[in-house]
Amino acid sequence: MSGLKRFFVKAVTLPGVPDLIAEATGTEGTIFMAHRFAVPDLGVKGHDPEALRRVLAELRRWRYDLISLEDAFRRMQNGESMKRAVVFTMDDGYFDQGLVAGPIFAEFDCPVTVFAVTGFLDGSLWLWWDQIAYIFENTNRKDLGAAEGGGGWFELAWRWQDLPEVDRLARIRDLSREAEVEIPEKCPARFAALTWDQARSLEKRGMSFGPHTLTHPVLSRTSDEQCEREMTESWRQLGMQVSRPVPVFGYPTGRAGDYGAREAATARRMGLFGAVNAQPGHVESGWLRATEENAYDVPRHPYPDDMADVLQCISGLEGLKSLLRSVNA
Repeated sequence: MSGLKRFFVKAVTLPGVPDLIAEATGTEGTIFMAHRFAVPDLGVKGHDPEALRRVLAELRRWRYDLISLEDAFRRMQNGESMKRAVVFTMDDGYFDQGLVAGPIFAEFDCPVTVFAVTGFLDGSLWLWWDQIAYIFENTNRKDLGAAEGGGGWFELAWRWQDLPEVDRLARIRDLSREAEVEIPEKCPARFAALTWDQARSLEKRGMSFGPHTLTHPVLSRTSDEQCEREMTESWRQLGMQVSRPVPVFGYPTGRAGDYGAREAATARRMGLFGAVNAQPGHVESGWLRATEENAYDVPRHPYPDDMADVLQCISGLEGLKSLLRSVNA
């Protein structure tokens, strides 16, 4: 790390400095989005659990307001302050979110919402990008996927995520044959989901669950019928399995263009408070009352392990830097 970088990190982490930056940038609340947490014994790569513990300890020490997603939506709807409010969410419902992250969030009495792919938790499927990873990990082929542009499993999954589901599944089957790797019917341990029993136990310790579709498709690429089923059945199943599901929808992938007016109208018709995407941004008091559409397009920052990066997000400094980079581009 350069001397300038060390100076910057030290400055941005001084008590009070993030508040001054937030005041200058007009930044209020932040919703973070995490995915997997590292489990070295199973070869699971992801967020560092000890980094999460350090982040939560510092946020508590500096008296940030760690609130639930549902409370954040209520505050935004009622015009209550969102200053210094920080919300944590996790997507998909992997086992490590409960096994590794769950006890850490509970240790710091920090609410967290998991957006669950209900078909995944049911055990009726395992997530399609993990199937691609499994094929790459178990093949002896060195040129696997060359006809699709090459690269590793992640690059292939990135290119295939916008395909219609039937086409994507067909390509995964073709890849399996090319690799001479049979995809197990049962999800291997390192790719596994929480069980519903685990989810109910975690709910008693402060974790909450929101709907994230049945199978995790890009909703804008689905038919009206599939979109309706993915959203409504996910919410219905969640209501059958946990005692108090959060009435907020998590759009799969969540990029601009992955959802739209159809998905927002469906969430509204389902009686949900709103929906979150996966695009960086902040939330403000009264923001949901400005227009009804705001409630179904709420931004989330990717969660970074580093405390300085966390403070840049919650202070608004990261957004200011991005703006300056775009102006100077």
